[in-house]
Amino acid sequence: MNRLRYIPLFILALIFSIQLVSAQTPLSEATRKADIQPAWPGCDPKMLDCSKSRLLDFINANLQIPLEAKKENAGGVVAMEFVIEKSGTIGEVHAMHDPGLGLVAEATRVIYLMNSKKIKWTPAETDGKRVAFRYVIPVSFNVAAPPKEKQVVKTVDVPADGVYDVVEIMPRYQGCEKAVEDSVDCTFRKMIAHIKTNLKYPEEAQKLKISGQVMVEFVIDTTGAVTNATIKQGIGAGCDAEALRVVSSMPAWNPGKQGGKAVPVRMKLPIYFQLPKEDKTEEKKE
Repeated sequence: MNRLRYIPLFILALIFSIQLVSAQTPLSEATRKADIQPAWPGCDPKMLDCSKSRLLDFINANLQIPLEAKKENAGGVVAMEFVIEKSGTIGEVHAMHDPGLGLVAEATRVIYLMNSKKIKWTPAETDGKRVAFRYVIPVSFNVAAPPKEKQVVKTVDVPADGVYDVVEIMPRYQGCEKAVEDSVDCTFRKMIAHIKTNLKYPEEAQKLKISGQVMVEFVIDTTGAVTNATIKQGIGAGCDAEALRVVSSMPAWNPGKQGGKAVPVRMKLPIYFQLPKEDKTEEKKE
């Protein structure tokens, strides 16, 4: 009889937990802009670099390279977006592209880890009311994290070849001119959108079932043009040539600046070729 007394309480708790899950804000309904942006615990909401720096430190401290990626000796950067709920907890998490090799699953795990470790953000606000915010962050595997915006480079020697790797104001993708405090995220989103729209899987690679990462290096010159695209790591079968074509087809950027002057900046971009998963139901029919 005593056990029966707790059954209604258990059912009530179960219903409450289901309501909490269903109350999660869909990514599409979360705002990208707010009067006051969300802040990492202890960071001033006005100091956006503080929150991004703490978040990247958290990600880098907990990120593990998936075994599949280790075997392929491949890494790269995965752009992730997630909802910071009105409560300050992490809601829906989504990858803006999936390079495979288990990278998205690991990036997703680490972002959700904030909830497990009870890390609560100061929620975003608009018109004095808390709002669910759509946050974007690049998660880096075996690649240095993107330089922090507004990073002051006190002394930088002019490279022998005249091309910089890091400058005071890094190049920005076309359309990110006004995203002063969000230019890194904006640039990642624009680049990924360009690749997803224009990349074509070479027929030769599909026939040979070749997939993997192609690392492209290119230079944004003083006019913002994409120049000197070269392959630093390739997989062949037409994928290298296709990666060069897509990168070279990008529109002109806003050039990087050092000391107030436009300078050429060297960039690297991993492009992933992933074969579509075979439909097992079709195989059974055959």
